Amino acid sequence: MDNSTERPSKPTSGEIKEALNFPNGRVYLIHPDYSADGDVPPTAIIGAWKVDANGQIVGEFIHNPNYSKVQLKVL
Repeated sequence: MDNSTERPSKPTSGEIKEALNFPNGRVYLIHPDYSADGDVPPTAIIGAWKVDANGQIVGEFIHNPNYSKVQLKVL
């Protein structure tokens, strides 16, 4: 099974760096068939980490209960 679509135990270094750009927000993990630069359907969002006021990821990964591993991207 592809590890990028499972619930991660900790954020990657790239996700930690991304969090610095979104204080008091979230860093989302999306299905690898989609790009953050385009439209991402809600069912393609695997989950997210909360980001505090200092741009640091806090708490555990929050899995999206609406995430569906079956994604068919129309090209």
